[in-house]
Amino acid sequence: MPEGLTLGGPLGDAALRIEADEDVWDELAASDFGATVNLLGAQIGTQDVEVKVEPLGERNGLRIIEVIPTLHAAGAPPGTVRVELKPLVSQVVPVSIDVVGAPPMGYEPSTPNVELDQVVVSGPEELVSRVEAAVATVELSGAVTDVRQTYSLVPHDDGGFIVAGVTLDPDSVDIEITVEQKRFSRLVVVSPSLQGSPAAGYNVTAVELDPASVTLLGPLELLNVTSFVVTDNVDITGATSDISRIVNMVGVPRGVSISGSGTVSVRVRIAAGEGEATFGVAPKWTGLASDLRVVSITSLVEVTLQGELPTLRNVSPDQVTASVDLSDLGAGSHRLEPQVEAPDGLQVASISPTSVEVVLETAP
Repeated sequence: MPEGLTLGGPLGDAALRIEADEDVWDELAASDFGATVNLLGAQIGTQDVEVKVEPLGERNGLRIIEVIPTLHAAGAPPGTVRVELKPLVSQVVPVSIDVVGAPPMGYEPSTPNVELDQVVVSGPEELVSRVEAAVATVELSGAVTDVRQTYSLVPHDDGGFIVAGVTLDPDSVDIEITVEQKRFSRLVVVSPSLQGSPAAGYNVTAVELDPASVTLLGPLELLNVTSFVVTDNVDITGATSDISRIVNMVGVPRGVSISGSGTVSVRVRIAAGEGEATFGVAPKWTGLASDLRVVSITSLVEVTLQGELPTLRNVSPDQVTASVDLSDLGAGSHRLEPQVEAPDGLQVASISPTSVEVVLETAP
């Protein structure tokens, strides 16, 4: 290449027609040949230059019959390629660092320390003028240790696109980036904050959180004294059924952050409490024969019911009955087990006394 000139475009490839002994034919590949053009004495502009191809290494019986350059000009001598030469221009461009990705959470990279801040770009004027910066791409995804490495430089235009056909001097640069763990992480539980009480007779049976634990990020000295976070208040005053809320997490020390959205779904399970209530019930009778009359009967039976407290609180004594069946009984004293009926949803836990004494006599 003459001094002060440069290629105005690519030279393309060359196809070969060859012959060789059969024993080496199957071993041949394009990489076994080298193609060159000699530009000594070439001038600015376009000229047709002979392409010379030589085998790289000894091959028995190998002979190159024809060279067919892909950029051969119509009417030009066989085996030539059209070469365009232009004046070589140079300019200084800044070195730019394109940092791709980031270290894991809690790690922070320093500003890149670059060996050079400028390089020389050379080539045809129309290409050199498009180059705005020589860019080195540094990948920091997952980095937890310092980065010290030599990176290749690539010429970019003002739109970030690569400019081909120019050279950079130097074409690489040493870059150092310090990666330091500034924030540590700790997994802590989330504690729900409930305000008020359910309606009378109802209890909180469970509190479900999603997530039940979160990751805190911050200085180690603050994380060591933080074992949980709390939620905003969830009001359950007068509740008779489950309550679901999405609330913020609070109570985090200054300088500590919560990984994620910072909200939590809280579901408070509310259920009626179980209990017992005792009622005094006057026994009644059925099936008394027409020729008999009741002289006396146990005056009161205590019936204990069990079930949900809200239901028990609404039961009145007249809703509980105790009766005895006097069918087929004659005059005299009889001790019978009363049959008790309770409102729906309640069960009879006990009866006292367990039997009722009835005295019958013949009617006058």
